[in-house]
Amino acid sequence: MTYGYRLNVEQLMLRRANNSFDEAKKRMVEVPDSVPETGKPYSFKGPGFEDDETIALCIEAILGWAISFEAFVNLVWHAHPIAKEEDEKSYGSTIAKLKKLYKNSRLPYGDSSWRASIQDLFDMRNYLVHYKDPVVYIGFSFAAKFQHDFSERSMQRIQRDVHFALKEIGGLFGVEAAFTNGNYDHLVYRY
Repeated sequence: MTYGYRLNVEQLMLRRANNSFDEAKKRMVEVPDSVPETGKPYSFKGPGFEDDETIALCIEAILGWAISFEAFVNLVWHAHPIAKEEDEKSYGSTIAKLKKLYKNSRLPYGDSSWRASIQDLFDMRNYLVHYKDPVVYIGFSFAAKFQHDFSERSMQRIQRDVHFALKEIGGLFGVEAAFTNGNYDHLVYRY
């Protein structure tokens, strides 16, 4: 007797990313900052400048959401009757693949509430993984870029929109996305 299985990377990584962000939120602090034009002080919730544990949790969340989203788009691609005949590797990015899926299905890719956040997610992933800045100098009254990127508000927006996108894409293309509600399963079995 044999059986088949598929590892649900999209589900595992979404759960892992959500757990990392939940833990990061518990550790976030009020980060002081100033408006560049006026110097007016304000603060926001984010990781402390030298809090490598919280920063690492935020990085894990960003990478996990990006991997989950990319794995889900690839799953949709392979389930799509037209797209599965094309080489997915010929498309330069997950966003390009997603646009092609919409085009192949004659669906408008136009304006949707989650698209900007998904682009931000992949821009941040690429920034973290591929593009390395030289040493950055900032004034003493300003928060670092990474503190803004990993602020509770920014991260919540990305998390929310990843969930919205997965649900919408799954619904449009007939691929189950109930795992966005917490019903995770790390394997698919076929007997």
